[in-house]
Amino acid sequence: MISLSTGLRMAVAGNYGVGYMMNGGVIRVYGGTRVASPDNAPGTTEIGRITTGGLDWYPDTDPNNAGLILQLVSPGALVNSGEWRLKGSATGTATWFRWCWAATDPQHESTYYPRIDGDIGIEPGEGDPIPDLVLATTAITTATARDIESFLFLLPMEDA
Repeated sequence: MISLSTGLRMAVAGNYGVGYMMNGGVIRVYGGTRVASPDNAPGTTEIGRITTGGLDWYPDTDPNNAGLILQLVSPGALVNSGEWRLKGSATGTATWFRWCWAATDPQHESTYYPRIDGDIGIEPGEGDPIPDLVLATTAITTATARDIESFLFLLPMEDA
């Protein structure tokens, strides 16, 4: 079983890896069935977006400073920094997300673009698995504007 040192985990999560690539990016929210890989096109309509303050986000230039800001915490984790807000763009039930970098990503099938996909759900009951992104409710409409209380991306200590 492979074990990662705290120093490596901090480097991969921080200035040399995920944190570096994903800082200033956006989280796109989708309904329906999650695709098999982040390399795949979403295959469904985006129903919301998580940005700083719920502001409109534009890749490459980000004139509104809406890109998501991350904070590195030991041992090898990233948490949200600032006010992250989900803003709905269509009606649906949020089931999964795609975290994209700050540069342009056309969302077609590709092995080039840095992306992280994860599951969305509500606060689990005792003994239930915790979804990757927890929302108070998964019902999304064009009127949705909901703060994201916390976001955690953690690199595991060991490969299970």
